[in-house]
Amino acid sequence: MDKPDMSGTWLMINDGKYYGKPMVIKFEGNQILHYEILDQLKDGFLQKKLLYSEKWSETKNEVINENRIRFFRMGKTHTIISENKSKTEYTEFTIHYERLTPTLTELTEEEIQKLQFFIEWNNEILDFKFNQTLDSITIQELNKRLGKEGRKLVLEKIKDTYFGTLYDNGNRVILLAIKEIDHDKVVLYGFPKEPYQVVGYPK
Repeated sequence: MDKPDMSGTWLMINDGKYYGKPMVIKFEGNQILHYEILDQLKDGFLQKKLLYSEKWSETKNEVINENRIRFFRMGKTHTIISENKSKTEYTEFTIHYERLTPTLTELTEEEIQKLQFFIEWNNEILDFKFNQTLDSITIQELNKRLGKEGRKLVLEKIKDTYFGTLYDNGNRVILLAIKEIDHDKVVLYGFPKEPYQVVGYPK
């Protein structure tokens, strides 16, 4: 199968089972370039480091739509059977990537960071607010005793795409790509399940 238009930068979708650093890929000819998002920023933008490359023609994949692709990978699953017994099996995993698009907004970064929305996802109500703790009062008190920072959302950027980046104890864990944002709503995309995007409204 010929490779369709795969221009731009593609964000790896975190399905809750991945605990590494956020990743992106780019396509150059028949090559897929895999990058790790670095901790440091440059002029306010996220930076990346090339980890490895592979050939498109040698991967098993499925183009879901023009902005989303699924790769199938073989890996190992470890199962604990008892205290002294476990088993290891080879399993096929799926990894989704979403093409990043420029965020649609007329707001400045400073204006965006003052906004606050409620988002419903996976039967949970999420508080989408920047630079403030996202933990409950109880967790905040526990974190303070343990010297932990807790969870907070930070506005970050790759080229023309804004993200609500979730930090957990100072570690960047999830990038929530912002499709559009204004005073009335925020549209986030790149979620692991259909419809792959959610809409948040002000408090």
